[in-house]
Amino acid sequence: MMLLAAACVVTAMQAQTASELAKQQMEQNSVYRKMLDAKPTKSAKKQAKEFKKEGWRVPAGAKSLEQQITESQIYGEALTVDENGSTIKRYMIQAGMQTAGSYNAGFAAARMAAMVELAGMLRTRIVAAMQHKLDNSQSQAITAVTIDKFNQRSKAIVDAELTRSILLLAMYRNTSNNLYEVQVRLAFDKKELAARLKRQMQKQLEAEGDELEELVDEVLGEIY
Repeated sequence: MMLLAAACVVTAMQAQTASELAKQQMEQNSVYRKMLDAKPTKSAKKQAKEFKKEGWRVPAGAKSLEQQITESQIYGEALTVDENGSTIKRYMIQAGMQTAGSYNAGFAAARMAAMVELAGMLRTRIVAAMQHKLDNSQSQAITAVTIDKFNQRSKAIVDAELTRSILLLAMYRNTSNNLYEVQVRLAFDKKELAARLKRQMQKQLEAEGDELEELVDEVLGEIY
């Protein structure tokens, strides 16, 4: 009976996971369909005009600035439901800007700058959530040392997981000393990112036999 009960629990979890994945895919497909049918919006045209006045342009072969801004707007407006049933923005949008001797070098540096900025924000939220957990915990197992261990692990995993980003916009302008100033805008899927962070944290803690595993859902569930 115990084995049967355990099998039922596993089956239910798998069904829930499959349902969640299907829902996420439907949400993503909705965004993709909007992008396929999207024509430059009035506000996108206005923004593009202002950028162009400042000397910004897109590299050869890229989508027009108006189209890229429009697609950024679509991602920025996409909604989803979090674990508490609240409607939230589906994607985090992060910009990065760097100057280099070539467009490619500037692009790579700007993209990295955006990821570093987002990683810093996520780590700050995780630290704050863990501190909140400590302040309100009645368990002696949760200590400052416990929090430090958790935060160290999460830092490494956050840095590793942010490589999967969606490029929304890339533009550049030449400076007075013939350098390339490059600006990019990236989108990060909140649900997908949270799921990967939880998965990687749980794997690492389980492999190490660490009892902090039970805190993963509680803490990472609060950072968005």
